[in-house]
Amino acid sequence: AQKPGTDTDGQGPDIGSDEWASALGKRLKISDAAGHGPDVKSDEWRAAVEKKLAPPAAPKEERQLLSSHDTIATFEGLSDHRCLGRTSLCPDRCGDSGKLATFKITKYLAYEKPGEYGDPKQDKFMVLIEDTQKNAKVAEPILKAITALKPGDPVRLKGNHDYVTRERSKSPERPIVSLSTLTPEEAEKAAADKTPPPKK
Repeated sequence: AQKPGTDTDGQGPDIGSDEWASALGKRLKISDAAGHGPDVKSDEWRAAVEKKLAPPAAPKEERQLLSSHDTIATFEGLSDHRCLGRTSLCPDRCGDSGKLATFKITKYLAYEKPGEYGDPKQDKFMVLIEDTQKNAKVAEPILKAITALKPGDPVRLKGNHDYVTRERSKSPERPIVSLSTLTPEEAEKAAADKTPPPKK
């Protein structure tokens, strides 16, 4: 990659020299063409350089909870999911195709619907855990927990239905909030009464 203060062939003043610092200041528009600006290598100059070279801030995110689902479920397995979209990136590079995890919900421990358009109680919960480019679509601890499951394993699964705003983008998301494995005895006890199984 081309370094600030050099040309495309990497030629230019020695990195760290006053000449290099002056060229860097002009390139980053900290000083104008005539060299007017903070003194080269001063604290003000360094702060301005760091600000210019800092990575862009992550988009501001706002989440509105539409519904929450605290359940006992059975893992049914992983399957290949194929996006049916019609964009130029579909189906293999859009991020919506990949490995889909499916859980059959056997009991609700708690359910809330603070949003008018929140999901009702569900019979199944499905989540894309990895796209076709091997990019994780869920948090790393959740991904590890799901890939360690075998079909038929009972779990306690808590998921949300959120409405997410990121800058100008608005869309629903259904993240897994927590996932823990249960013994058959814990799952059977939870299905028989209203006492939640112990958190792990």
